[in-house]
Amino acid sequence: MRTSQQGRGAVTLRDVAEHARVSIATASNALTGSRKVSDASIARVLRSAKELGYRRNEAARSLRTGLRNTIGLVVPDVTNPFWGGMISTVERLAGQAEFQVALTNTDFDPRRESTALARLASRVDGVMLFSTRPDASALRPLVESGVPVVACDEVFDVPGIGGAYSDNEGGARRAAEHLVAAGGTVFGLLEGPSRLTTAVQRRSGFLEGLRAHGVEARHIHRESAEYSFEGGREGVRRLIERHPDVDALFACTDNQAIGAIFEAIDLGRAIPDDLLVCGFDDISWSSRVSPSLTTVRQDAEGMATYAVTMLLEMIVDGAAPEVRVFPVELIERGTTRRDADTVAGG
Repeated sequence: MRTSQQGRGAVTLRDVAEHARVSIATASNALTGSRKVSDASIARVLRSAKELGYRRNEAARSLRTGLRNTIGLVVPDVTNPFWGGMISTVERLAGQAEFQVALTNTDFDPRRESTALARLASRVDGVMLFSTRPDASALRPLVESGVPVVACDEVFDVPGIGGAYSDNEGGARRAAEHLVAAGGTVFGLLEGPSRLTTAVQRRSGFLEGLRAHGVEARHIHRESAEYSFEGGREGVRRLIERHPDVDALFACTDNQAIGAIFEAIDLGRAIPDDLLVCGFDDISWSSRVSPSLTTVRQDAEGMATYAVTMLLEMIVDGAAPEVRVFPVELIERGTTRRDADTVAGG
């Protein structure tokens, strides 16, 4: 726990909420009286604030009456289960703090993203961004005008904004290690668009993981594909046509991987006997397809919770932005489970 007396920076609303064991919203409401909370909660929050030496940011306080109580949320694809779940988390937590969410779906169009950011700059108190094209120039006007911004999923190297990201390289390395251990000999990679930091990081991690296990470059084949079901179908079709000896596939997203499974089966491949498949995300459909999809699970709930909590704290309390990288976990399922004889023979 940070305290001003310890010289580790100003105590924030988040510190008070954690100390009092209440939500950010409850702590804010207890201190401002903007919404009724229980007397017991008020007492705990006030006691924690006193013990920690909490002092409300006066600049943020003077602006509080001018807030619109609205945050902007910019997402590439609201139909994707990965982002859909995170949207629900953001809306729930924002609602608890009496903030509305202005949602924009960019449909992976960088121009729509830039237009949305420019429009939101004068209409919301802060912005949470799942980017289509991480472009610093689109964010600088918001940062320079004092609009709090938190990026989630796609990495931004922009001073003054918060970030909640996954360990993409580490997760992809783990996928490579698993495919090698499962019996893969010739590897296919369905990359995402090169403009996306997640695609670049996952490609880098996967290739590094294969190299670390002595896989030669001539046994690694790559195809670029959009982050979608159809992208996966088209990408694996090209991959198999050009490199029919591929027997292990890593797709940078589960949507790609699920599309690839359907297409590979249509092309006569048996999963996992002829083709091992691993994805990245662990969306809800991953455990429901047959065979179920081995994947790298992201902590989507944790990232969304951290990001929106940080954004609200930046808005309400003038807190400084922070960046956190969340660990990932490989979930082994049916698409990489060959019987012992098959693996030994591979």
